[in-house]
Amino acid sequence: MKRPSDTVPGLPLAGMCAALALAVLPIASQAAGWAVAGFGAALAARLLLHRRAARLPSTPVKLLLLAAGVGVVAARFGTLVGPAPGLSVLLVLIALKVLETQRARDLQVLALVGYFLCLCGLFSSQELLLWVGLAGIAGLITATLLFFHRGGQRASIGPAARTSGLLLAQALPLALLLFVLLPRATSSFRFQFGRSILGQQGMSDRLDPGSVAGLVRSDEVVFRVEFPGDAVPSLYGMYWRGMVLWQCDGLRWSRGEHLSMERSPRQLAGGVVAQRISLQPHGAHWLFALDRPRGETRGAILQPGGYLQSVRPIFQTLHYAVESQPENREARLPLDHVSAALALPPDLSPAVRALAASWTATARSGREIVAAAQRHFRTERFSYSLEPGTYGEDGLEDFLFRRREGFCEHYAAAFATLMRAAGLPARVVAGYHGGQFNDVGHYMIVRQYHAHAWCEVWLAGSGWVRVDPSDSIAPERMRSPLGGADGRRATEPGALAGGTGAHGWWRLGASQLAFAWDAINYRWDLHVQSYDEDQQRTLLSLLGFRDFRWTTLLLWSGGAGLLLLALLALVQRRPRRPPPDPIVAPYAQLCRRLAAAGLSRAAAEGPQRFIERAAGTWPEHAPALRHCGALYTALRYGPAPGSPRELAAAVRALPDIPRLSPVATGDSMPAPPP
Repeated sequence: MKRPSDTVPGLPLAGMCAALALAVLPIASQAAGWAVAGFGAALAARLLLHRRAARLPSTPVKLLLLAAGVGVVAARFGTLVGPAPGLSVLLVLIALKVLETQRARDLQVLALVGYFLCLCGLFSSQELLLWVGLAGIAGLITATLLFFHRGGQRASIGPAARTSGLLLAQALPLALLLFVLLPRATSSFRFQFGRSILGQQGMSDRLDPGSVAGLVRSDEVVFRVEFPGDAVPSLYGMYWRGMVLWQCDGLRWSRGEHLSMERSPRQLAGGVVAQRISLQPHGAHWLFALDRPRGETRGAILQPGGYLQSVRPIFQTLHYAVESQPENREARLPLDHVSAALALPPDLSPAVRALAASWTATARSGREIVAAAQRHFRTERFSYSLEPGTYGEDGLEDFLFRRREGFCEHYAAAFATLMRAAGLPARVVAGYHGGQFNDVGHYMIVRQYHAHAWCEVWLAGSGWVRVDPSDSIAPERMRSPLGGADGRRATEPGALAGGTGAHGWWRLGASQLAFAWDAINYRWDLHVQSYDEDQQRTLLSLLGFRDFRWTTLLLWSGGAGLLLLALLALVQRRPRRPPPDPIVAPYAQLCRRLAAAGLSRAAAEGPQRFIERAAGTWPEHAPALRHCGALYTALRYGPAPGSPRELAAAVRALPDIPRLSPVATGDSMPAPPP
């Protein structure tokens, strides 16, 4: 192997710069924009300086750039501690290292930095596509190093890439073994730079006009759910309970003060619906389950109002199992619940009270009051809109008597307030409705645009009864597969296709591909990223390790790892056939063809003499044979290197040689070419 000089050639330098640029992409959003732009400018400047053979920046210039970069980071963030300022300073330092890269040692340092950037990329996300991409970037860094140490010539690109891929393939079995056997912590295989999830859009513990309408513009996944049993509710009946709001202020509702527990699981009835839910991180405590969860789940408590709440903020994807029952048979309501569910704001409009009183004057039961209210919303020209505008201090009166335009949160808040004004305990429930069925992975996907709010009214003899005012205003949006707040409450890929024409089938195929990719990512998240102590114990039990200690498992892991390394070492040390000589191989093929025709080369016979003997034996092929011999002699013994391809082409172009008669055949044996 040719030993390279200490100066980094252009191709390895360009390859390393490309690898560093790709490695920065996953963390670019975490750092300051100007730092990312400056890093890219440094890569381009270094390649331009190499192209022009210009002088690299001096040490004072680099120190000045360092001071300026760190100063800007400190001024921008007010500190140098934290993910964003730390990554920004890191990019400044790497950019300066790129600008001074000239020797082999500098390239090796950049390779180590590139591996570190790949690791940093996993702190921003652990999706399957990112893992594959970062593995490719690590392979590119390794290939660039091998390419440099092979001389940096274009002919070495292919062998360097193959060796890099082979190294990664050899590392995979050991990585898989350690992943499965090394003792796991109680948490899953997840990590991130910081808790920036707190600033993301999502459900809130308050219901304000426009709060749900703001969510439905997003297609972000909230959670995925599987139904392990046979009981699967209809799409229209999928009300995902998130939180219950008790404190009323017209169109604004909040959770209110802590109340006593209202029921036990025995007060629910109906078929049990089992769910396995994978909840995306949102930084708060709420969990979601079908109406209504019948008991607590691990790591969560059942709150007054029958909704689940996590004991810890959810900063990582959470997998949990829950069971729900749809029928409510609560016979009595605790006194503090009655008081909270009837409380009204002191400044409630007289017009609102009069409207509620008009229903109670003619109704003979709570159920008739609810029916009268639903009829009012259905017949008084109320409209459903994502953008109803803002409502001020007298928003409830403005909504009910003048504008009559709103979204699900407007109708739920107004309906519950009217029920309280009519003397019926009422509360607002916030969560999601419906979902999108992934028929490839066989699970439901609930997105932000499925956000919804509805009411519950206490009726004597029935307990809490769900009343959804949106179903009275826009029933087609709540029940249609394509219905919903903004027309995107799609549930089946077939509904998304929009017809059987070419365009419809194209959309159907695209949706199926999207579902397939989502299913792959979901299984990756479920079985790899969420591989914790419980899953490890289950897997090891299936492998026969039912009763074990972690010390024993560590010994098994170490022993298996050493055995695997020994096998890899034996494979590396096995004798290998040398690659065929590109010059000798065509000549050997010519010798075999002549031997098959009856003329074998003697052991001590040189190529010129043998070719002349063959030319004398077959005079009609003498020019072609002499041309092949001349090419071989020039390539094998000539001072100037030539192309073996010309010799190979000449041998292939040689016409079929007739076989000699047995009398003319000599008794010489074939010999290897000299």
